[in-house]
Amino acid sequence: MIGTLGKRSVILLVSVFLLAGCSDIKELQNANYATAIGVDFKDGKYESYIQMVNLDQVATTEGGSAGESQMLVSKAVANTFEEAFFEVYRTAQERIIWAHVTSIVLSDSALDQGFQHIFDALTRYYEFRLTPWVFGTSESIEEVLSQTGFFAKTSLDTVMHNPMRSYEQSSKVRPIKLQRLAREMFEPSQTTFIPSLSIDRTQWEKNGEDEPKLEINGAFFIQNDHFKGFFTTDQLEGLRWLIPDTQRASLVVPDEDNTEYVMVIKDPVPRTNPGIKEGKPSFDIVVSMRGYFTNRNENHHLVIPQIYKQSIKEVEDEILALYQLGIENNVDFLNLEHQFFRKHPKEWLTLKKDGQLFIDEDSLNEITIHLNIKHTGAILNKSLDMKNIK
Repeated sequence: MIGTLGKRSVILLVSVFLLAGCSDIKELQNANYATAIGVDFKDGKYESYIQMVNLDQVATTEGGSAGESQMLVSKAVANTFEEAFFEVYRTAQERIIWAHVTSIVLSDSALDQGFQHIFDALTRYYEFRLTPWVFGTSESIEEVLSQTGFFAKTSLDTVMHNPMRSYEQSSKVRPIKLQRLAREMFEPSQTTFIPSLSIDRTQWEKNGEDEPKLEINGAFFIQNDHFKGFFTTDQLEGLRWLIPDTQRASLVVPDEDNTEYVMVIKDPVPRTNPGIKEGKPSFDIVVSMRGYFTNRNENHHLVIPQIYKQSIKEVEDEILALYQLGIENNVDFLNLEHQFFRKHPKEWLTLKKDGQLFIDEDSLNEITIHLNIKHTGAILNKSLDMKNIK
């Protein structure tokens, strides 16, 4: 009798605990999931934008039945970045979940105001993660957040949320996540950059009409929270050879208007050797890379040694052009000052000038490129014997 009462008591207690545990569970479909955040600064006020995607529609699309993508973009204006977000809650209808934010888009004017304040506000709320991709833009943030992917897919299938897919095929301006951006911004004298999103309205058509798509058209540069400006991808051609993130990049020789051949360069390994020459910083840059042909103009008959020398010269010219651009605009694109700080911290403290470029036109001593042409594209895994080709 006592044993039966004991079992009934245990069952009753377990039921009470289970019922109590389920009482606070929120139905997933009754929450709003923010997927991207936008920040602008106009007329002394912050404008915050929130993008939300219908996740039910995303699941349907992945199952094979595509429908029109459903996205909402909100806008709120306030004196501070944090206050602008509280404005959005007034019309939210349901609780907003911030843990699914995978992209942050900042206007050029918001970057000019300083990113540290925005970063501080984002990281103080426990739901925000440090893993979203970060972009800048000079376009309307509302329009950028409203762009869709191909074939009725949502914004989640664009470079704004998945930039690595296209970057692995063509590496020009490397994407950056919030955690890496924060780390690089607080490193002494390190120059970091944020890819710039723009809207291309002419390259794609849908049923005979223009179909706008997002593109990365350049980058915004920052050194320790000092905004350094925007530069286009054409101006930054040399940058891809100097960052270890580059996976695959095309080299058009001698240029896009007079193409002799196109070579694909993979996984360049850059190395900067900082030193001191006549009391001033001096730098040698060495880049090791491997490549192969994808195209060669039949009307021209360059022999392999010429192609080899011409390719190296093209890479050297792009790096040198980027260096000169940095001298003219007071931007350390090559991160030479940070490299000098890491190797010669005492001398760096002596030579450093606040607000002025640490390097000058004579600081770059030598550029050395090691290029290994592995094969000619059609014959995989066959290296060219450079010594025996005339």
